[in-house]
Amino acid sequence: MYWLEVIGFFIFIILMTIGYKRGNRNIMLGASICLLVALAGPDFISGVSEGFKDATSR
Repeated sequence: MYWLEVIGFFIFIILMTIGYKRGNRNIMLGASICLLVALAGPDFISGVSEGFKDATSR
């Protein structure tokens, strides 16, 4: 999961600079969504898996 955060952060930096230079807000929005997925994704996945594990053990 650590690599997902690092790769997502670098993709964010690359897309944000491209979007800023071209003046394209859609690319910058995609960069922000990529950062959100990279930082919140691992916690979300672990929470869902723990929830399914607890639900099936009862």
